[in-house]
Amino acid sequence: MNGSAGVRKCGSALGAVLALAAACALPARAAAQLPLQPLALEHGAAGEGAERYRDPPVNVEGKYVVISLAEHRLYLMEESRVLWSSVVGTGTGTRLEGAGQRWEFSTPRGMFRVQRKEKNPRWYVPDWQYIERKQPIPDPEDPVRWERGMLGTTALFLGEGIAVHGTNHPELLGQDVSHGCIRMSNEAVRYLYHQIDVGTPVFIY
Repeated sequence: MNGSAGVRKCGSALGAVLALAAACALPARAAAQLPLQPLALEHGAAGEGAERYRDPPVNVEGKYVVISLAEHRLYLMEESRVLWSSVVGTGTGTRLEGAGQRWEFSTPRGMFRVQRKEKNPRWYVPDWQYIERKQPIPDPEDPVRWERGMLGTTALFLGEGIAVHGTNHPELLGQDVSHGCIRMSNEAVRYLYHQIDVGTPVFIY
């Protein structure tokens, strides 16, 4: 299969999924769970500012974000153009069991939107973190659950416990290093914070 045929096939598959979601009038959360096909990457794209996607993933007015788990890279897009990009860290895919619960630390694929943006964000420490720390799990309402500094200087929350946020260990970016969130350098995520609004679409594939 040649490159252009592959692009058309991927684009058609994605279009069929999105058309199905629209036809069934799925709510945003349900649509985010659909098993999306990889976006139609433009083969031989030259990088920042180049045309990277033959067609935008959906009809989006203004800017949107694409995150490639395989490339460990975030792209700020407008129509089919890359406006800016940055290396990211993503979920390790490892698993953990404890306290009668199970977790898999993978970054989810699908369609999301920025739910809220925060500077100097607080992190609600989940049960699995206390298990990893080998500490007793506090009551869900205990104020000790909230910690600062773990999400870097800036965070964009996508819902379902996932965020694009900063890190104090930028040397680990470009790898599968997180518990599911998308990590960026503090400088990069601050820039992204000022470029997009609450409600901006985020496509993870």
